[in-house]
Amino acid sequence: MEVVGIMIEDVASLSRRVQYMEDVDALRTAWHRFMSLFDRGGAHAEIAAMFAEDAVFESCGSDNGDRAWHGRASIESGFLRVVSPVRPSDDERVHSGHHGTTHEVRVDGDAGLVEGRFLELTGRGPGTVLAVAGTHTIFFRREGRGWLIRHLVIRIDFCSQLDVVEPRTAFLGKPPS
Repeated sequence: MEVVGIMIEDVASLSRRVQYMEDVDALRTAWHRFMSLFDRGGAHAEIAAMFAEDAVFESCGSDNGDRAWHGRASIESGFLRVVSPVRPSDDERVHSGHHGTTHEVRVDGDAGLVEGRFLELTGRGPGTVLAVAGTHTIFFRREGRGWLIRHLVIRIDFCSQLDVVEPRTAFLGKPPS
C-alpha cells in the first residue's frame, strides 16, 4: 500500500511541475507576442485582447510624463492607437524593433509575473531613430481563455534620439520605394 501512495504522490508532483513549466513558457510567449505585434504596428485589437477587461497599463519615465490607462478599452484607444498608428496595408516596414529579456517569471496558481528589460528602436521620421530602454513588470491572471495581462508597468530608463545621415535608415525593415 505504501508504494502505491508514494507513486501517486510522485505522479501528482510531476504533474504540478509540468504545469508550472508550461505556464512559465506561456507567459514568456505572451510577452514576446506583445512585442512582435507592437513592432508590426496597427495591431490594436490583437494587443488589446491580451489584456484583462479591468487591466491597468502604466508608462513611467516617458517624455510625455508618467501616465496610466485603466481598462482594456482605454488601453486600446488611449495608448495603442496613439503610439502604434495604422499604416497602409501595402506598407511592409516594421513600426519599431523591440528586444526583450525576461529575467524572472513566476507562477502561483492563476497569477503570473514576468519581469525584465527591453530595448526598442523606432523611426521618428525621416533621418531620425529613437532608442528607448527600460524595464517591464507584467502581472498576468489566468482566465477562461488563457493568460491575460492584469497590470503592465513599463519604466523608461533611457531615451535618445539618433540623427542619421541617410534619411531612409530611420525606417526599420523595408525602406519606402
